[in-house]
Order: sequence, then C-alpha cells, then structure tokens
Amino acid sequence: MRRSIVIFITFILLLNFTGCVGPFRKPVENAGKISKPVSSDNTEYVFNNGDCAFLGDRIYFCNSYDEGLLYSVKTDGSDMRKLNDVYTQWFYVTSNLIYYKDDTGRIWVMNIDGSGRKKLNDDKSENINVVGDRIYYSNVDDGFKPYSINADGSDRKKISDDVLLFMNVYGDRIYYSGKSNSGEYNGIYSVNLDGGQKTKLSIDKSNKILVKEDWIYYVNQDDDNKLYAMRTDGSDRHILIDVYTPIMNVVSDRIYYKSGDDWKFYSAKIDGSEKQLLSDDNVNWFAIGKDSIYYSITGAKIYSMNLDGSNKKLLAELDSDFYESVTYEISARLHEKMPEYRFVAKGLVNKTGIGIMNYGYVMGLEVYDENNKIILSEDFSEKYDDIVTGYPVFNEMMDTMGLHVVDVNFDGYKDVIILNHFGGAHGNTWYDCWLWDSDTSAFIASESFSDICNPAIDHDNKCIYSAGGSGAAYWGGQIYKFIDGEFVLTNDLYTDWDGLVEKELVNGKMEIVREVEFGGDEQIIEKEKEYYNNHEMWQLSNPRWYWGGGHHADKWLE
Repeated sequence: MRRSIVIFITFILLLNFTGCVGPFRKPVENAGKISKPVSSDNTEYVFNNGDCAFLGDRIYFCNSYDEGLLYSVKTDGSDMRKLNDVYTQWFYVTSNLIYYKDDTGRIWVMNIDGSGRKKLNDDKSENINVVGDRIYYSNVDDGFKPYSINADGSDRKKISDDVLLFMNVYGDRIYYSGKSNSGEYNGIYSVNLDGGQKTKLSIDKSNKILVKEDWIYYVNQDDDNKLYAMRTDGSDRHILIDVYTPIMNVVSDRIYYKSGDDWKFYSAKIDGSEKQLLSDDNVNWFAIGKDSIYYSITGAKIYSMNLDGSNKKLLAELDSDFYESVTYEISARLHEKMPEYRFVAKGLVNKTGIGIMNYGYVMGLEVYDENNKIILSEDFSEKYDDIVTGYPVFNEMMDTMGLHVVDVNFDGYKDVIILNHFGGAHGNTWYDCWLWDSDTSAFIASESFSDICNPAIDHDNKCIYSAGGSGAAYWGGQIYKFIDGEFVLTNDLYTDWDGLVEKELVNGKMEIVREVEFGGDEQIIEKEKEYYNNHEMWQLSNPRWYWGGGHHADKWLE
C-alpha cells in the first residue's frame, strides 16, 4: 500500500518549475567591471552544482518550495529574501553581483539585492564559469561548444569547435571533459582561454570536474565513479575517495562530500586521509562558511552545523506555509439494517497549485461508529528524511481524497476505499480498501484490491474492470472477481506494438484463449479494437474503462 511514496518523493526532488521574469528595476552597476568572484572559502570556484552559495552573513539558494526561485537568508535563519521571479537553474555570487541561468538556459545578472536584472545572452548555456571580466560557457545551441562573453554580455566569442562538457576555468586554462563524435566522454583536457594549446591530461571519462590549487578533482566513470585527483598537468593521478561522490567541494585543506555508498555526509583531508563522518543526513546541497556548514536535505529546511559536524541547528523551514490540512467527511450505512457511520479522510493540500508540484497527500482515514467510537484508524504518513509525506494525489482529487463507501466484494455490505496514488504522466489511480467482515463486525484490509489500477465496479456482473498502467501501445484491460477472499484476475487482454494476447482463468490458471499478431498492419489493429469494443464481455468502448483518474471516475466507484 506504500509502494508509491518513496518513488514519488524521489521524483519531487528532481522537479522543474516555470516562472516569469519580473520587470527591470535600476540598471546593473559595474556589470563590466566585476570584482573577483567570491565563494565560501574566498576562492574562485565552488563546485555545488550552482544551487547554493555563502557570502558574508548570507546563504544563497534555489527555493524548491517557491518555483525554484533564488532566495537568500542570514546565517541565523532570519531575514529571508526572494531575489528574482524566475526558476533558477544555476547561479554564481560575487561580492556585488549575482549571475544566474533562467529556465531557458539564458544567463542573467543582477545586483546582490535582486535589483537591476539584465539578460546577458540568448544562448542556451551550460557549464557557466565567471572569471574576472569574462563569462565562459558551453553553448548547447551549438553542440556544447565553448563560448565567452564580457561580464556585461558584450563581445560574444566562440572559443573553439571542441565539445566541452563539465568545464572548469582556472587561471588561464579551461579544464573539461571531452566528447567523441559517437557521443561518449573521451578524456579530460585543458586548453587556453582562446582555445589554443589543447592538451589531453587523462583518458578517464568524467562528468564532474573541479580545479583547486593546481589540482583537478573529478569523478572517474571508468572506476565506478570514484573520486580521483591529478595535477593540472595530468601527473600524479590517483584515487582520492574510494566511493562515488555526487556532490563535493574543496575548502582550504579538506574535501566535503556526500558518499554515494551510504548517502551520508563526510569530510577528509585533500590527500584523502582523516576521513570523518559529519552527518547521517542525505545532504542535497551545502555551502561551507568560516566556522559552519549550511545545508539542506530535501529542500524543505535549511540547517547549520559546525565544521566537525557538531551542534546541528534548524535555521529555516521553507515548507511551513506550503501545505494546509484538509478533511473530507461522509456518513453512510454499511447495510440497511446497520446504523450510520462517519468516514473521515485527512490530508495535506498544496496551497500553491504550482505546475507539477500540484500534489497533496492523503494522510489518514478514521471511521466512527454510531457512538462516535473509532472502529478503523489508518495513518498513511511516512517520514522521508526531514519531511513528512503521505499518499501522493493530484490536488484536483484532494477535495474528497477518493473516499468512497461502496460494496466492492458484492456480499451485500459496503466497504471503504480511499486513494493511495493519483499522479504521474498518465494519471493512473490505485486505492486502499477495507472490507467489512459481518462475522467479526470489523474492517479487514484488502491488499489484492490495492493492486487494481483505475478500478471500475460492475455490480450487475460482480466484477471489477481495470484499464491503464501500461505503455503507449496498450489498449486492453483486465477483469477481476472476488474469489475465496481475494480479488483475482480472471480475464486479461494485453496489447503492445506486436500484437495481443487474451487470457482467462481456467481451473485456477490463466490460459491463452486468443492471440493475434499485428505485423505493423494498422487495419488489423483497428479491426481488433472494433472486435473488443463490441465484445459482450469486454465492451472496451464503454466509459467504465477509464484511462486516468479524476472525478469523472467517481460514478464507477459507487
């Protein structure tokens, strides 16, 4: 019954948002004469995927609970500020300016307080590096070839025809992963800022490169994504951290990283020695300050801790105003001779209604008898790192949470069902179910009902129809019946691009009763669809075969 929660949360952490750029305010000052870029350790580059930074007494981050907009907050958690009005894919903080990439990949600049926004280019940009008075980037519109512009957007230049992936500008050289004509990484290179003097440093394939103090730190895909280091001339290549490091940074004489082995947060000396566990938290982003580490786990909250991992503190709760509690209540009799019971669904609804974040959570179900005594209490909540979730459901169904009191096993007594999943690209639905046992006067959970996708109840034929939950070439369906206390698949029509297979339950086993190969012939496919549309049992054209959830399906669950 909980199969969808972890998958959904993983999906949530990867969401993209859309937004609108706000109006221009005062012009950007000194856009062509920027100061030396400043990062958490006063060096020129921070490798944190461009989604967090630390400067002065403020933390800068992309707020996943407000459309991915750029925010800043003081290091004590106070004075939260929104800095722009567009989903920010990447940003770079200097002493007085912020460079950032919008949802279309274009580079913008604004003052450190969010004023004076100005677009700098029209190229879809990746691997952005701000160095001195130039900005270097891979131009996705030109096959990831390297370009540069002045800090005010002028003097756009193509550096070379090489394909530069995961590049890092350090000193007077660009360090990058190369790409072959077949599309594979083909080594690590360096090249002058004008594209000259190209040098191959290693044959290793890498998708992360960080250059600090004449050392290159990189994830080696040829060795299980372990963290390697080598000098900027390609010498002294060696394993540094013997696990995959999805996020990392080098600050002073230590490496801070998340282990891809146990997903915990560590630090070690830059030679790989003195490894130290800092936190069991699965850190999503982090920024290193003078005495503290600032980080988020799921994007919902911001924490701080000392450099040795002690004194963990909660600084800000970004999700505190994101959801609101909702309830939905109905009263019904399970049988005409029984008293009326109350059924109460509880949930959290997303107040923002933002794009594909338009989800709520079904959190629980309670049933009260005629004496207001609880006879069924179910808690669907589950803690995922530092957030509490439930069953994910599109907001459009959070008004009822799919709560129905209906006889699903056709024994004359009504049962209770509630959504346990409604989402994804196809909007398929699954329901948890509790059957009323008249012998014990109690509800009993039905795991077998919870496996039925998009259920539609047929009281006349005492069966349940199921459609959806498969690929684009699938237009068949399934029929279930309640046999010996379980919902059992009795008829199955499977289709794909190659053909169809119809099965039915015979003596307790599913056996093939019809099989057709399509052979790529659309006429055969259409003929078969017409056959099953008119078939007395299947009637696939009947709207009871609904292919996505929503209130239109309610009538098939009554």
